Amino acid sequence: MTASATTTAGISFADLDRLMKPRSIMIVGASSTPGSLGHTTVENVLEHSDFQGDVHLVNPRGGELKGHVLHPDIDSVPAGPIDVALLLVPAEAALDALRRCAARGVGTAVVFTGGFGEVGDDGKAAERAMRDLARDTGMRIYGPNCAGLTSLAPRLGLTFSTEFRNDGHGGPLALVTQGGGLGRSLMQGSDRGVRFGRWFSTGNEVDLDSADFIAWLARQHDVRAICVVMEGLKDGVRFLAAIQAAHRAGKPVAVLKVGRSSFGAQAAQSHTASLAGEDAVNEAVFAQYGVIRVDDLDEMLDVASLLARAGGRPFRRICVYSSSGGAGVLAADMISAAGLEMAELSAATIQEMARHAPSYAALANPVDLTTKALTDTALARRCLVPLFADPGIDAVIYPITSNYAATTETSVRNLMDIAREAPIPFVPVWMSSRRGPAHDLLIEQGFAPLYSLRNATRAMARCDAYVRAPRERLAGLPLAAPATPAAAGPWNEAQAKALFARHGIRVPREATAATAREAAQAATRIGFPVALKLVADGVQHKSDVGGVVLGVRDEAAAERAFASIMDAAARHGVAASAIRGVIVAEMVRGGIETLVGVHRDAVFGPMLSFGAGGVAVEIVADVARCRLPADRPAIEAMVDQTRVARLLPAHRGRPAYDRNALVDAIERTAALFLSLGDGVEALEINPLLVLEQGQGAVALDGVIH
Repeated sequence: MTASATTTAGISFADLDRLMKPRSIMIVGASSTPGSLGHTTVENVLEHSDFQGDVHLVNPRGGELKGHVLHPDIDSVPAGPIDVALLLVPAEAALDALRRCAARGVGTAVVFTGGFGEVGDDGKAAERAMRDLARDTGMRIYGPNCAGLTSLAPRLGLTFSTEFRNDGHGGPLALVTQGGGLGRSLMQGSDRGVRFGRWFSTGNEVDLDSADFIAWLARQHDVRAICVVMEGLKDGVRFLAAIQAAHRAGKPVAVLKVGRSSFGAQAAQSHTASLAGEDAVNEAVFAQYGVIRVDDLDEMLDVASLLARAGGRPFRRICVYSSSGGAGVLAADMISAAGLEMAELSAATIQEMARHAPSYAALANPVDLTTKALTDTALARRCLVPLFADPGIDAVIYPITSNYAATTETSVRNLMDIAREAPIPFVPVWMSSRRGPAHDLLIEQGFAPLYSLRNATRAMARCDAYVRAPRERLAGLPLAAPATPAAAGPWNEAQAKALFARHGIRVPREATAATAREAAQAATRIGFPVALKLVADGVQHKSDVGGVVLGVRDEAAAERAFASIMDAAARHGVAASAIRGVIVAEMVRGGIETLVGVHRDAVFGPMLSFGAGGVAVEIVADVARCRLPADRPAIEAMVDQTRVARLLPAHRGRPAYDRNALVDAIERTAALFLSLGDGVEALEINPLLVLEQGQGAVALDGVIH
């Protein structure tokens, strides 16, 4: 049984305290060869960490290294508890070494070695054996194929990286990555003032996974925000539970998900043997659960910088302060493009600045005190103190267009003195390609600059969206629906629509017919005009095989339509044994054609989709998604993301369409899918016709499989 700390929904996360505060460390594969991974790892633990506990070194050649005995094997290490074992052994020797570690009662084994699930079936089998070993013995396994962990306060380098010794002081940010290269790049963001105090590189995650580290970091009082670089996910529910733990702790989580393209997804899977997942699903789930998604490393550093300084403060109403008129206008453009607002300064603020500023200064937003403020620091201070205190401003952005050496340094010092006491964030943007003392001063004093107005405003928008998200509600979203027995299927259209009707989803008046005469009689009972549609096993897109005839107006036409559908089906290779007849349905006119569907995603489970429907659904490509189970606000938000939703309100004398009936139908579709159990992979209603206000919504076609 593994040590764990339980969170919501019965999902357990690892207790990492023994890993992070070890009293004894064993390095298996320690080497006396300078420059080797085994030698660097020993140096990181003995010389570049603050570790004061016992260190045991293992190398089959024996001898001594840095005053420590090199034991020939794991079994030769003196008796006593071992909290962490670092394994630098060939892939073929890793499993035996892990078994010996488990027999010694090791708390966590960190497997640096690669060559497992990312290279083929044999490696995947070895990973399954590792997973079984962890489950059966209680020893946690970190990796394999990982770069280990870095902690900078206190210093602990359980890693083979030669750069650990160069990692400076930590900060309030934490980092979780699957690979090592991108993580190391972000760690070196300290050179631009973005400082991570802890970094976990998790590798192939056969046991401990990213969710374990996110959940543990959420409980650490010195962590302000968590940044994650993710190549793939094996268990989406655990990840979301960890995100909810972070929400409850007030810790933002920013994620860079690589593998968005088909090529990238394939590369990600080969790298860490994880499921990259459909990116549209990832995007929807991240938004639904309040994850800050970024697109590249620069944006991650920009967002992390703002989170470290401003935490959960809003970045909606922005004031631009600049000594360059052009930079001020460009900043205003970027603020608008990012969906933020130019703050409206209060009359009192403008009046107070006017008492001190030159008569030709611009005191509305953007604020331009002219170059006079660069040389007259007292004037700048008297104007900027009330500006930073204005209650209508969420943040002040300061474009630094050029490096004027001492002049720029003086201006920056003055601004930092004011910003330290201000109630709102100060965001400097260093736009010049030439660095200088002022640039370095901003970093040293904790005001890490961003490097373009576009990136700065985009990062502010990301942070502002997080602040405005209903995090308390997000933390309580159900992660899974109650388990239900799998329903028997499959269902053709007639059977599916009968099921829709039983669950409160309106369908047209219709009947099935096996012959032309039956079709004509059914049409008479229903009332003309009617539609005839093919019912055949395995045929989902009936119009593609000539299986739909609309606007049938009398019995003779109904019989001709039946014959036409049968002929077309035969021409398109539909086997006679698969044909079940036709559906004869009333023609429901008017309305907006929409699509509602649910499919079972391999990572996140049931995903609900909504968008524009009809035969051109793939061409229009107007669809939004959310994960199930979802409450009505989440479904409403999903609907509002689509272009087709803009057609629902009344417009230029046209009445509104029945939005409430639409949302009701979507809710009932989601509930129906969840009630059918794990045996159903997908359900689709296309089109779901939304009629005018008060007339409802009708499922004209549907499929379940």
